[in-house]
Amino acid sequence: MIKKILVIFGLALSLQLISGCVDCNCDPVKDIYFTKKALSLKNLDANLPEPRLTKDSVFASTRFGIQMQFVTEQVALKQHSVNWGLISAAMACSCEEDNIIGKEDISSVAIFSNNDFDASHPKNTDLSLYFKAKWNNADMPIADYLKILKDLKHSAIIAFYQGIFLQQAPTASKRHKFKVKINLSDGRVLEAETTEVELR
Repeated sequence: MIKKILVIFGLALSLQLISGCVDCNCDPVKDIYFTKKALSLKNLDANLPEPRLTKDSVFASTRFGIQMQFVTEQVALKQHSVNWGLISAAMACSCEEDNIIGKEDISSVAIFSNNDFDASHPKNTDLSLYFKAKWNNADMPIADYLKILKDLKHSAIIAFYQGIFLQQAPTASKRHKFKVKINLSDGRVLEAETTEVELR
């Protein structure tokens, strides 16, 4: 009886070993390190259901947004070694994603206009408190968004891709070119400017 139990146990263990070592043609996981080289901006129209890129120059103030796109350059690549051993069959055929890691973090974001925005914000004063960053279905202050970015695996690539959106209509000039200034943790500053827009 004990012999039969040991044979069955041995067969089960053998099957587990075979299924755990299945080759699913997964590439080794890589750590891809990159640096941010430049910044480009595109205007967004926050029409429902989804904001969209636009070349329009006239917006309702509550619908105007800016999409930030970073020009990046890969600076290093590290390949993880493949570990063979007792892995479950369920895990054997699920390939892991590469880790995309930014060399530097975004420390702060400032937004300026070339014209007076309201009585307390003449031209070239920071307007970042008048903008909120979109994260999934929520809008949040830019400072809170920056805190979330630090905890995300692929955040360095997708930072601000969903856009930042104006929350306050101007009361001074209606025509604005917005300059976005991003301070990076390595001391560099990236800047870009939108096309001129008219906000109603």
